Amino acid sequence: MSNSRLIQRQNAMITVYIHLIRDMEIAEIIADNHFVTSVSDFSPKIELDEELLDVVNRVSDRKEIYERAMNQYLNKWRFDRLGYIEQAILLVACAELELGHQEKPIIINEAVRLAKLYAEEDSYKLINGVIDAI
Repeated sequence: MSNSRLIQRQNAMITVYIHLIRDMEIAEIIADNHFVTSVSDFSPKIELDEELLDVVNRVSDRKEIYERAMNQYLNKWRFDRLGYIEQAILLVACAELELGHQEKPIIINEAVRLAKLYAEEDSYKLINGVIDAI
């Protein structure tokens, strides 16, 4: 089953969001989701292609490094004070930038798009600025 790129990034964001709020390993989150969706249709199935699975695993491995890098560009703010959705979007974007599967303008555009859909009203501006600066 093929998902659009936006849905794949959305699933990556959701996976990282759960990782942040529940402090669970990525593999455990995916396994739990596959189990829950096999016995119920209450939760949507999180499907990640190989590329975005690499992205979420990279977030898990390098989260602290990404946080330090982003703190340099969060004027008068700190990464840990951002909402979990904003954190998840930024972390996914950082991992995508590092892995280089997509060009930077595409990664920024998709991160801003996710922020407009899920984050606080003006968060997309912060996300755009931070990712662009990195």
